[in-house]
Amino acid sequence: MPARQVWQAMNNNGFFYKMILQGRLNGKQKYRMKRLLDMMYSPKELANEIGISTDMIYRGYIPLGCPHERNNLNYILINGKQFLEWYEHAYKKIHLGKDETFCLTCKKGVKIVNQKQMQNKDLVYLLSACPICGRKLTKIIASKGRGSR
Repeated sequence: MPARQVWQAMNNNGFFYKMILQGRLNGKQKYRMKRLLDMMYSPKELANEIGISTDMIYRGYIPLGCPHERNNLNYILINGKQFLEWYEHAYKKIHLGKDETFCLTCKKGVKIVNQKQMQNKDLVYLLSACPICGRKLTKIIASKGRGSR
């Protein structure tokens, strides 16, 4: 069984929080998860409803504290609404300030230092370096054609 991928980082207020790196859902899966009913699902049924593998539930979500119960035959049952609430709490969106960008190496929001404004057609972005690890970072400021594809 793979080790849990959890990263401990400090937020802007100085409090440590744990960011879970394993088990994040894509947009389509999140949309399908919002259709879960207030009923008990087996891990296989839940995985089929969301569009993920049953291994993700057994190896990822249950060890991380997904609310579940076992029936008299020792089968795992998961309530759909409770799973949705747990997922939204466990996988919170990270909010960055105006002067911050997210470093994929450090796994946290860092201050923008040595910024240089760049433009590529209709896209305006900031190019900077992470003050901790030195990785190149970008932050999109404005985009005129973002809605048209």
